[in-house]
Amino acid sequence: MTKYLITPSLLNSWKYAISPDNDYGNLEDFKKVLSREPIEENEAMRLGYAFEDFMIKNYEPTKYGCYQVKAYKDIETETGTYVLYGRLDCLKAGKIYDYKHTGSYEVGKFFGSYQTHVYFELVPEANEFEYIICNNYDEGKEFKDLNIFHENYYREDIKTDIKQEIDHFIQWLKTNELYDLFCEKWESKF
Repeated sequence: MTKYLITPSLLNSWKYAISPDNDYGNLEDFKKVLSREPIEENEAMRLGYAFEDFMIKNYEPTKYGCYQVKAYKDIETETGTYVLYGRLDCLKAGKIYDYKHTGSYEVGKFFGSYQTHVYFELVPEANEFEYIICNNYDEGKEFKDLNIFHENYYREDIKTDIKQEIDHFIQWLKTNELYDLFCEKWESKF
């Protein structure tokens, strides 16, 4: 039986594309993600990777955690069986950490991210998810000079049914004649 990958990035891209008040993407951007077109690394991406590396080396609460943890599992929904997949920046003592570099930050920026829901589904022993966010990282800065923000989410606070969200996503793909493209590009190797 062929199964297809579902990732937080794919779901978030879709969410931004269909949101009436989004500033993050559009249908054409989503189609690029769905097609798995390579993205040329830009300055924002490079700074994000550098920030992540910096935090791994310097942020005490995540030191000696497990980094870049690949997690996946089969998930059965009404529309089929999929492979839920994610790569956690850090997993330590039942807590998931994710490093985020952003040009601007408002409290609650990551509240609706599918990343939180998917990672909790993938790591049943985790009860807390912390986004560690910086909006002024630049290589050469010391930790004390960074604006560090935290968003903490707890398993019991997450009410979204990820299976239902996947089914909405699949139905939307079918309605918009993008399901075949999804099947072509997102076949699971797991």
